[in-house]
Amino acid sequence: MNVRYSLATRFALFFTGALIFCILLTGYLVFTKASDVIVSYSKERIDHTSELAEQSFLSLLKEVSDDVAIISSSPVLNNYINSPTQQNFGDIKELFRLTLENKLPYFQIRFIGKENGGQELIRFDKLNDSIFIPDNLQKKGDLDYYQETIQMKKGQVYLSKINLNEEYGTISEPVTPTVRAASPIFNRNNDLVGILVINVDLISFYRDLERISGRESQLLLIDAEGQYLYTPEYQKWFAFQTGKSYNYFTDFKIGKDSVINQASFFGQIKDIQNNVYLCGLRELIYFHGSRKIYLISSIEQDILLQSARAVRSDSLKTSLWVCGFAIVISLLFVNIFSKKIRQVTKAIADYEDGGSTDIKLPTNRKDEIGVLANTFSKMKTKIDQKVSELNVALQKEQHAKNQRDEFLQNMSHEMRTPLNTILGLTKLLGKQSPKKAQIPILSSLEKSAQNLEGLVYDVLDHQKLVEGKLKINLVPTNLVELFTDIHQNYKYEALRKGLSFRLTVDEEINGNSYLTDPLRLSQIVTNLVVNAIKYTQKGEIELQAGLSADISPQLQVKIRDTGIGIEADNLAKINERFYREKENIDGRYGGYGLGLSIVKQLTTLFGGVLSGKSTKGKGSEFILLIPIEKAGPVKKDQGKSKRIAFPLLDKTYRVLHIEDDESTQQLTKHVLDDRSIELKQTKSWREASKAISSQEVDLIISDLMLDDNNLVTSLTDLRKKGKIDCPLLVVSALEPLVMRKVSNHYLQKPFDIDHFKDVVYRILGSNEINPPDFKPFYKNYDKDTSKINRVLELLEKEFLSYSKRIEKVYDIKNQKEYEAISHKLIAHINTLKLEQLQKLLPKEVYQLKETELKKIMNLFNYYQVCIRCERQINSTNQSY
Repeated sequence: MNVRYSLATRFALFFTGALIFCILLTGYLVFTKASDVIVSYSKERIDHTSELAEQSFLSLLKEVSDDVAIISSSPVLNNYINSPTQQNFGDIKELFRLTLENKLPYFQIRFIGKENGGQELIRFDKLNDSIFIPDNLQKKGDLDYYQETIQMKKGQVYLSKINLNEEYGTISEPVTPTVRAASPIFNRNNDLVGILVINVDLISFYRDLERISGRESQLLLIDAEGQYLYTPEYQKWFAFQTGKSYNYFTDFKIGKDSVINQASFFGQIKDIQNNVYLCGLRELIYFHGSRKIYLISSIEQDILLQSARAVRSDSLKTSLWVCGFAIVISLLFVNIFSKKIRQVTKAIADYEDGGSTDIKLPTNRKDEIGVLANTFSKMKTKIDQKVSELNVALQKEQHAKNQRDEFLQNMSHEMRTPLNTILGLTKLLGKQSPKKAQIPILSSLEKSAQNLEGLVYDVLDHQKLVEGKLKINLVPTNLVELFTDIHQNYKYEALRKGLSFRLTVDEEINGNSYLTDPLRLSQIVTNLVVNAIKYTQKGEIELQAGLSADISPQLQVKIRDTGIGIEADNLAKINERFYREKENIDGRYGGYGLGLSIVKQLTTLFGGVLSGKSTKGKGSEFILLIPIEKAGPVKKDQGKSKRIAFPLLDKTYRVLHIEDDESTQQLTKHVLDDRSIELKQTKSWREASKAISSQEVDLIISDLMLDDNNLVTSLTDLRKKGKIDCPLLVVSALEPLVMRKVSNHYLQKPFDIDHFKDVVYRILGSNEINPPDFKPFYKNYDKDTSKINRVLELLEKEFLSYSKRIEKVYDIKNQKEYEAISHKLIAHINTLKLEQLQKLLPKEVYQLKETELKKIMNLFNYYQVCIRCERQINSTNQSY
């Protein structure tokens, strides 16, 4: 390019002046950035301060709520209520005195009776660390906290508004900001006899606020009307109660709606002297959302920016004298040449922002501006074309993805729901002592349903495999039993086509169990067997299983057939999804084309290898090699059904079942046929919503698809709003990830009916029996799934053994055997926190009564239910 057209040459003369200008600009930007950093830091500091203050307040409320609940349910108070003897009266007074003595913020504890207009029956006060009983007891029946507390249910705790403590209508001295915690007290007949009240002095909390706020910032507490509940200026406290006119909304220029209509706020506000403050507001909610106060943390902005402004002022004064003249001269010359540059840059900026690009560019110039304008014009044309093509492609892809997801979701629901019913009813029929001639029919029905279940897994799991969402779940497995089941399932199909189907399993495998995923391994082998039967018209099919001769143990499975075979060139393509060697293979050779693709991907997921060889017209052989680990000998009772005992519940529980499939309703009705369960079933979301709103449900069992409507959003919203205050068990054909968003209790269809019943009894039984605490197992075994599963399996057998031994020792009255059982049980009692079991077990077997024995057996039944549920939770990484 000619030098006389070069902008670099023209602007070289003014480089020094431009550099000085940049220095000034940099100084300004540094100040701006510094100010932003200071403000940002201040926001973090305000947030942190507010969070500490909120935690201190909620911690105080939780402490007093817990203390009220503990005292209300204490044996000392219950003994006094039900038997007001002199001894019991002395015990309750001692309890009240110790409570005030050990809790510094508490300055008053009272028991107010229901009779005589809410007359105080027992009262202790604390003043200057001195605890005493006042001379005069008062009537409190007309006060708000008394009226509201007597309307509450047993076990609930009332928390009052914050105000100054008053005695006989006069503010007590010294001034005491107070919050009251109360709970209704009932006698053994569940009749209300009075309330328990603890008055808490908030001065220590206010001191915490003063300490947390520090020197530069300040913390305020106000109510919705702007009354100061706390401010460093104590004379402004509780203006409404003291008859003063102080109010936050008059001291600061901020509207009332700006505070009470939002849970949090950060920004600038001004006081009546126009001082600017950086202010953070946080809403503090307690007593089930019925009490709201507002915590305000603020810092004066001038103090924050004082140092930054001083640096800016000194820098500007120095720089202005040095470069003022140079800047003026530079601006004159730069303005001449920058007009066209601004024209191009504005066009680029507008294009980047998506605005108008009708600006005329100087494309006829021969200098750098002309080159830039021409290059941008060409680039813009290409980008517009590519973006248009990309948008069309993205729309098509998104539409296809939405259609696929909707199809898979609908198919999952439509296929899993009837499958769940078929498998559940088949299992129920098998438990009804069928006739000998009916057993093969039931077995064939169950195997056919399991084959259909396998097809459902094939179709639905393929997309999970593609997206990398499927995981291998290793559990101890009897491989001989697994291969025998596959052989028995497809033996009839082979015989129907006139084929010989042989199974050969190495003796080395027999008698041992191995760690593998039985469902996924069964899918792999089943798909290979189905393909062999499908493409073989005469001859034989052989399934062989054994261990490879390699150093590291591997399971080797061979499936050989005498079918139509595969061309050598097409053998590699057989792993492609939906690929068949001939496009016209339909009818007797028809299929979905998914089988071998899933086999290949599942094999890779195992870390194994799938290979094949075939001769056209003579047959094929597929060889599967996957890593495997020996888990131990096969247990003798493995595979044998055993009678499952469930606990007897004392109360009657109302269970709402939301399901639009009639067969599933009938299955659930049969499974939950129990005198302690009152089952209400509905197909209508309108009826379900009405039942939920009534708050008279102890457990909700719900599908997530009702009349083609997805209930995920509806149920989630009800839980968030607190309208569902009972456990929710989701039973659906949707994916676990979707169900987990609604509830931690979920089962995917098709499910095992015994496990379903376990989950229901575990949830309902927890209202009467404390579930075992399994957390120590997860901690001790570092959340190792296989180890924890083995421990839980052993624990289930031990508890079953203990129950049988206790029944036996009760009959023969053998004290030595009883002590041996108790000695072994004590470790489980301490680890699992089984306090109820510990209380029921006497020291001597002769002290064990029949009623206590029944209760102990019932506890063992419930503990075994919990253990079985925990095994399922552990194996599926689910959480209740």
